Amino acid sequence: MVETDRAPVPDGVEIGPVAHHLLLENEDIKIWQVDTPAGETFWHHYHDLDYVLFHTSEMFGAVYHANEEHDRLWRSRLEAGETLDESLGGWCYEHSVNYIPGTGFLSPGYANVGKTRFTAALIEIKRERRPDQEGVGFARSDALVGLPPRPGSSMLLENDRVRVFETALAPGEKTDPRRCLDTAIYVIDGGRLRMHVSVEGRRDTVLDDDRTPASGRWFGAADALVLENVGVGPYREISVELK
Repeated sequence: MVETDRAPVPDGVEIGPVAHHLLLENEDIKIWQVDTPAGETFWHHYHDLDYVLFHTSEMFGAVYHANEEHDRLWRSRLEAGETLDESLGGWCYEHSVNYIPGTGFLSPGYANVGKTRFTAALIEIKRERRPDQEGVGFARSDALVGLPPRPGSSMLLENDRVRVFETALAPGEKTDPRRCLDTAIYVIDGGRLRMHVSVEGRRDTVLDDDRTPASGRWFGAADALVLENVGVGPYREISVELK
């Protein structure tokens, strides 16, 4: 686990987990769902681990008790020309993806002051950083904000720590073969998925998997992987490959 220096807890503050629903955990990752209804406040929480956050809906949020580090991160999310009001409110856009290094910082959470439920996939990385990954900093991509998911697999973000892909398949569609690393998967739109897997030194395999929305999966590295939607509806996932 990444070593961090935690900020002290303010008097009277209760600390919660980094998200609402823990979907899957192993020695390398934790896969969470963020799920904040309109009008509700998300609690204070620590970020000890590096993590990827992918917004599956949008939210107008406000931070009422931000420390200097959280204020800086919050402001970095703004589009050109946008400003924050005195409550440090701003838009979190659907289809936005962020990589945030775990430093032990204490987040004051946020209030969903909009009119819609906010959901997101949050993938924490428990695997130790290599020496060459110690300097990896905050990264964000809004390349596909406001656009529908692209058919097949699209890389949304890459740094020296992770590669983040979005995969969207209509019934009968499949991805092009590609090499993949150890991968954490958050299922957005579920369905029946067929995986064609090739690993050097082993017999090629075909695996079928019925995946429910807002569920997590872990998949080991493969020399070639093809995903095929053999269900009756659209399938969509966000995947985080660990370098």
